[in-house]
Amino acid sequence: MKVIGSAAKTFFYLKKIQGQYPSWRLLYKIKCKSTENELTNLLGYSEIKKNQPVAIIAREQFSGFGQNSKTWISPNGGIWLSAAYPIFSTEFESQIFNLSFGIKICEMLRKENINVCLKWPNDIFFGSKKLIGFLPRVITRGKEIIYVRIGLGMNLLNYTPPEGISLSKVLQSKNIDKHYWTAKVLKAFHDSIECNNEKEYVIKSANKFLTKSFLPSGLCPRTWKIKDIDSNGDLRIENETQLKVIRRF
Repeated sequence: MKVIGSAAKTFFYLKKIQGQYPSWRLLYKIKCKSTENELTNLLGYSEIKKNQPVAIIAREQFSGFGQNSKTWISPNGGIWLSAAYPIFSTEFESQIFNLSFGIKICEMLRKENINVCLKWPNDIFFGSKKLIGFLPRVITRGKEIIYVRIGLGMNLLNYTPPEGISLSKVLQSKNIDKHYWTAKVLKAFHDSIECNNEKEYVIKSANKFLTKSFLPSGLCPRTWKIKDIDSNGDLRIENETQLKVIRRF
C-alpha cells in the first residue's frame, strides 16, 4: 500500500516502533467538524476489516466533543484523532477497556520520563492539569464485540485553557514531532487490545497510575475521597461511614 502526505510520516514512525502488524489505515483531514463524526460516517459505508484498524486524524476540529458531550477544544498543534480497532470476539473485557488504554498511554509517556497519572475514567493528567482526554466506545453485534474505538485529544504545541497543559510546556521545548507522537498513541491503542485479557495486570496498573486528587464531578471533596479502582474497573470512594461505587457506564 502506498501512503503519501501526512499519513506517510505517521506510517513511517508506526513501522519503526511497531513493525508491520497490524496494518493501519490512516486518513488525514486538514479541518473537520469532528473526527468522531468522520469515523462514524466512514464505518457506516465501509465495514471494518479484521487485522486492519483505522484512524482519522485532523489538524484541527471545530466541533469536537468529549465525555458527556463536553466541548473539546481542538486547535492546530494538537493530536485530534478517532480510531477503531477490529475485535470480532465474545471474550473481550469491555468493562476495563478504558483502563487498558489509559495504562498503556501512561506507560508510554512515563517511558519518555513524563510523569503522568490517570484520572478515572478517561483522562491523563500531568500534575493538576489535563494533557490527554479520550472517549472509549465498544461496538457490539449481539454478544460479539465487533470493534472498539477511541476518540482522543492530546495537547502538543497548541493553546490550552487554564485547566489543560501542552506537551511543549511539560518538556519546555517546541521541538515536538506531531507524527511521532501520533504513532505512539496508535501503538498504545494496539497494546491496550493485546493486554485486555490480563485483567489483574490492568487493574493493578490502573491503581498504580490513579490520581486520588480529583473526584468525579458532582462529588464534594470535603465529604468524599477516592479509595481505589475495584476488580470490575469501577471507582470506589469513601467517607467516614460509607463506601460507594461509581460506575463508568
